[in-house]
Amino acid sequence: MAEKMYLHGRREIFTDEKIITDNNIRKILSDAFSVHNVNRAEIKYLMEYEKGIQPILERQKEFRPEINVKCLENHAAEITSFKIGYEFGSPVTFVQRANKEINKCDSKQDDMRISALNEMMFEENKPAKDIQLARDFKVCGVGYRFVYPKKNKLGVAPFDLLVPNPMNTFVVKTNDAHKKVVLGVMYSVRTSDKTEIVGAYTEDFYYDFPNGLAGDFVKTANLIGKIPIIEYVNNYERMGCFEKVIPIMNALNEANSDRLNDLSQHVQSLLWGDNVEIDSDQYEELRQEGMIITKSSEGRKAILQYLESVINQSETQTLVDYMYDQILQIAGVPGRKTASGGNTGNAIMLSNGWDAAETQAKSMELIFGESERSMLDVVLAIINNTSDIDEEIKSVCVSDVVTKFSRNRTYDLSSRVNSMATMINMGIDPLKAISIVDIFDDPQQVSVDSADRIDKVLFSEKKENNAGTQDEVEKVFEDKTEESVQPDKVSTING
Repeated sequence: MAEKMYLHGRREIFTDEKIITDNNIRKILSDAFSVHNVNRAEIKYLMEYEKGIQPILERQKEFRPEINVKCLENHAAEITSFKIGYEFGSPVTFVQRANKEINKCDSKQDDMRISALNEMMFEENKPAKDIQLARDFKVCGVGYRFVYPKKNKLGVAPFDLLVPNPMNTFVVKTNDAHKKVVLGVMYSVRTSDKTEIVGAYTEDFYYDFPNGLAGDFVKTANLIGKIPIIEYVNNYERMGCFEKVIPIMNALNEANSDRLNDLSQHVQSLLWGDNVEIDSDQYEELRQEGMIITKSSEGRKAILQYLESVINQSETQTLVDYMYDQILQIAGVPGRKTASGGNTGNAIMLSNGWDAAETQAKSMELIFGESERSMLDVVLAIINNTSDIDEEIKSVCVSDVVTKFSRNRTYDLSSRVNSMATMINMGIDPLKAISIVDIFDDPQQVSVDSADRIDKVLFSEKKENNAGTQDEVEKVFEDKTEESVQPDKVSTING
């Protein structure tokens, strides 16, 4: 990567065809590859940039090229690591959306269905694969998940969750307002002859091109009935998490490199002599001893001094700090400075940029959840086509499930626990209360495991409260009765 590249997000791939047939599949793929190859070059650039292969390493210095320090501060890796750790450091799970659904599905309210679904995801190691997927779309702007039925089902999950390389995967959408995915494509390059082996999925068929698009294809039925390749995006601009600040990061690398060049040039300053007669032996003595005695001719003043021009480091540091702050602010990464205006939790959240990071994370959750529903649609289709799966699990619909993220589980823990207890005592559904406080990795399983205990506590409190209320009513009734039998001491007429 010798030159800079100006990026504006990955391009979506569209087709004017509404239906994929044997007659147009080859042309659709050929047109799609022309767009994908541009995306592929940008994806490769971003992957290398995040690993530290950045333009500063190829910088050429015109004057005194022997002093050319190349200082690289890899803030792209810093941003990526924070985003992945903050947003996907805790497992992303599924929880039941509501107890009553307005759809065609059976409205059984058995939380075990969603717990069973989470168990399947855990068996497929979905949390770790989510991090792998997140790295793809955080760096490249797009990432892909491949869901396919298992050939040999050994555990509870009848499907495989895979994360294909975004450089060799893409989807094709209809060129209209719906933007419906009509084709999912994965390909690899055969090592022997460098031929691209292309596989393309539609909802009904799978097209295999073992000898590239120029060769014949093999068509088989797609038994899932869904396109098993799901596209994930970091944002709707389809840009990576550090892509918007690449120009500033390049400028920061240049500024720091020039500061080090200034230090090197100061150490290696040129020695200038005026009216000084020095032979080669004296020059060697000067280099070895660091001192020379000269005599000027004809009474003229002899000058022997270093030529140097030092950068104002304080002004340069101000510029460097400004660029670094801009990088963090635009990318939505909290700063490392001490909080100003107080050291309470809220002050730190607002002053150091944690609030902005949380706002961006919330937006990402909605975008990620959209792709998760598409993935869940494929998973449920595979479950429904599997014979040894419980019928109650097969009754789960996409609308029954919502994606749940967990972050900051220990922050302000006491207030969260008190809020959860208050909501449950007020009659809020325990699952909703547990999900809102955001202190558990798997709120659905916690709700199932704690259901009996919660009911026991609530029932005991309700019984005690009712008993206390009944005692108070009886006491008031007795007091009123005693007052009614006492004679009126004010007036016997009224009595």
